Amino acid sequence: MDNPPAPRVVKLGDILPSLANFDSALSSLKSYRLWPVVLREALLDKAISGIPCTQEEMSEAWGIWCKRNEVDPESPVFEGLSRAEMIKAAAREKQIEKFKEKTFAKLIPEYFRARKRELDRVTLEVVQFQHAAVAEEALFRCLEGEQTLEEAAHELAHSDGGEPPIRKVGPIGMGRLSSGLAALVNGSRSGALLGPKKLGHYHCVVRVIEIREAALDTRMRNRLLEELLNNWVEQQIAAMTGRPPRSMVQDDGDFDTAPAFAVGALKDSKSNA
Repeated sequence: MDNPPAPRVVKLGDILPSLANFDSALSSLKSYRLWPVVLREALLDKAISGIPCTQEEMSEAWGIWCKRNEVDPESPVFEGLSRAEMIKAAAREKQIEKFKEKTFAKLIPEYFRARKRELDRVTLEVVQFQHAAVAEEALFRCLEGEQTLEEAAHELAHSDGGEPPIRKVGPIGMGRLSSGLAALVNGSRSGALLGPKKLGHYHCVVRVIEIREAALDTRMRNRLLEELLNNWVEQQIAAMTGRPPRSMVQDDGDFDTAPAFAVGALKDSKSNA
């Protein structure tokens, strides 16, 4: 059998005509759904114009940029950019960092206090019972110290029409819990047994394994600075386009990856919370 011909390599000249002038470039960007990205970056360019970088800052920014993009700083090759364009990209990132510090750093303490409840991280054991009476019996046995929540759930399975789902949720930010689950857990302490509460189709009993309070450390500060910048950009874009601004709160997943098994419990609880 003859081997099929290799696909022709697409060259820049084959695709660049669609970007030959401003009108065609603008139309392409909008059809590619890249227009919000372009607006964001243009806003940032305007915001950072005139922000200087020292030679030391430039050297540091170049090293960080090369490391993150796995580029050899001595012989840099990246996405068809010239060395000058790569250095400009590194400098731009440094300018944005300086803009964030200058503009939003003073807002961090108050913003952290406003967000702290959502930033606290919890680890939960959630048992979903089909019948309220069975959930109440399981909770009673746990409160009396007769059994653990898992033991009670297994022993009462025959009364509940089958083995009740037992799921571990977290560690995860309180702000990512469903409204119903968050309301149940809010104000509790590690080790607390809560419920039963109707969440979706189930009567849930929850054991709070751990509550870890958020701290305004370096990592958290960087997260909140990024949130404040993103919210500012969103407000600017909303003003220009006429649409309502969207909340640009950072997801926990942008900083720590939540265990995959937490997702199902969150979705189940969220459906009719």
